[in-house]
Amino acid sequence: MSAPANVLSFDVEHWHSATLLSDAVTEPASHIERSVDIVLDVLDAHDVQATFFVVGELAREHPDVVARIADTGHEIASHGHTHRPLFDLDREAFATELERSATAIHDVTGAAPVGFRAPNFSVTRRTRWAIEILEAAGYRYDSSVFPVRTPMYGVSGAPIRPYRPDATAPFEERAEGGRLVELPLAVFHPRFRLPVAGGFYARLLPTWLLRRGIATLNARGLPATIYFHPWEFNPAVGTAVHRTSVPATERFVSAHGIDGLRATLEALLDEFRFETAETVAREYVRDDRHDRVTRPKAGGQR
Repeated sequence: MSAPANVLSFDVEHWHSATLLSDAVTEPASHIERSVDIVLDVLDAHDVQATFFVVGELAREHPDVVARIADTGHEIASHGHTHRPLFDLDREAFATELERSATAIHDVTGAAPVGFRAPNFSVTRRTRWAIEILEAAGYRYDSSVFPVRTPMYGVSGAPIRPYRPDATAPFEERAEGGRLVELPLAVFHPRFRLPVAGGFYARLLPTWLLRRGIATLNARGLPATIYFHPWEFNPAVGTAVHRTSVPATERFVSAHGIDGLRATLEALLDEFRFETAETVAREYVRDDRHDRVTRPKAGGQR
């Protein structure tokens, strides 16, 4: 049996909106157009379609950039409207964020988004109410849950495979039964969960380890959901980060490995099969009403 398709995704936001930088950067250059162009060139060269989780405000500011992504056949999904993490929102504010983001994306692409990723992976046990609101807003899938606890985000013990969370207990496999498909970010190893989902982890870890993590998931019949930010491929952003006044640790996390990330992504594209998040989510749904999840045919469940 062939390996499952993995999810390739990009969170489209300004480099200076990253959590570790947002308070320190006051008059930043954008770099968004060049950053997106670099990514689109790589995807075109490898004939790969990806999902771009776009911040609504950025779609308003740079409609030509978002239109270019959509026109080349990639999926446009929501990354919120203002890039505020759910930790800073209540139910009503989050519902408003979703509505504004969907409108901004629809105005550019002519289609409403069906997928969502929370800024800073901020769908956690503390904000599990977001699942219910996403379902009510008609979203088909979410890709916000990082199934390992980190200092900034994550849900320890959450499933590592696609599943359909119950809004009342969204991170327990035995409580599965909602309408929304969750595509968790990639981690591997049955005892010690190591993030191999991209972003800073792809800039920090050796490429061979990322490849092993994805291959391990695929061998169990599980897709790996990985993410990047377009600005992580732009050396000009690395220079801009090092000019900020943030502490050295924040600069390291934000800029380390930018110069080599393109080669890492190309190595992954050469070895593994990737699709959009919507395509992979559909593989776990039996019918057009998205009533139930289809289990992978190979490998374990967790």
